[in-house]
Amino acid sequence: MAHWAVERQEATLPAPERVGGPGWTAAWLTGAVTLAAEGTLALVVSFLVGLRNEHYFAAGAPVFVGYLVAAVLIAVTLGLAGLIGSAAAVLPVVQLSRWSARRTGRAETVCWCLAVCGAFAVAVALCAGVPAALLGGGWTVLPLVLLVTILGLVPAVLCTRAVTVLRGTGTRFGLAGVVFLGGLTLSGVVLVGGLVAYGTGLIQAYEPPRLTDAQLVGTWTDDQGGTLTLRADGTAVADDLGVDTAEAAYGGDRPERCSGSGSWAQNASLSGTPQLDLSVSGCTKVSGWQFGGTEEQPTLYYWIGDPDSLDQYTLRRTSPAP
Repeated sequence: MAHWAVERQEATLPAPERVGGPGWTAAWLTGAVTLAAEGTLALVVSFLVGLRNEHYFAAGAPVFVGYLVAAVLIAVTLGLAGLIGSAAAVLPVVQLSRWSARRTGRAETVCWCLAVCGAFAVAVALCAGVPAALLGGGWTVLPLVLLVTILGLVPAVLCTRAVTVLRGTGTRFGLAGVVFLGGLTLSGVVLVGGLVAYGTGLIQAYEPPRLTDAQLVGTWTDDQGGTLTLRADGTAVADDLGVDTAEAAYGGDRPERCSGSGSWAQNASLSGTPQLDLSVSGCTKVSGWQFGGTEEQPTLYYWIGDPDSLDQYTLRRTSPAP
């Protein structure tokens, strides 16, 4: 009889402890901080990857204040998004995993929880991807939504599930704190590691192209039909070209349009970087064009007004010189 009782006890499937009140609050917070940490890590990775592409950083005390305000707003946004996402997706998936396991007489294991996450991600992908594809977004939206949902949901669900199987309210909230600190630490390590990799040259950051005179020769066009033609003999022809005037710089207007002919030359700027200087009759303030883009697809641009505004007037080469 005792032998049968032991076998019966061993055959009983383990189930997570039922939690409520503070326990589910800790689970909700854990899911929220996990989602926020994932968002922070994604922003850090996007920033580091963006350093390989054309980018501009403004400078000056007001700009740094703006960066600080933006960082605070991003942190608040990530926190709110994490709280909403945890309540709308993470906790329901954890509950669904426990309910479905109980209904089928199975143990609510990590593998079972992952399967429920996969089913939920498929449902989200179908609900979001199919309409987007039918509206012209392409069927690649569906696997992309599926991948993003799985990557974002699985860590949050597993961390939240771990809270529900712990005993003790303090331990549960402690796990939420560990997830929060771990996410910040991981994001910090990735950021510092990426910056070190760029600083040591292990990863090459974006550098503007260094164009020769022969590469500058040709026709350059803005997005409004204005053109600048640079010829090999050093002459230039502007047709409806945008120029930066004092009124445009300080009044917030767009560059004025002008046409004329003159000359061009490549010189060094005050910082030592190459730039294009123009002297065109009928156009004022057309010198100091900087190089952007890539060697295959270069651009010419100048800042409209204060460079800290990051407002540019850009020309793109449309055809080489005949």
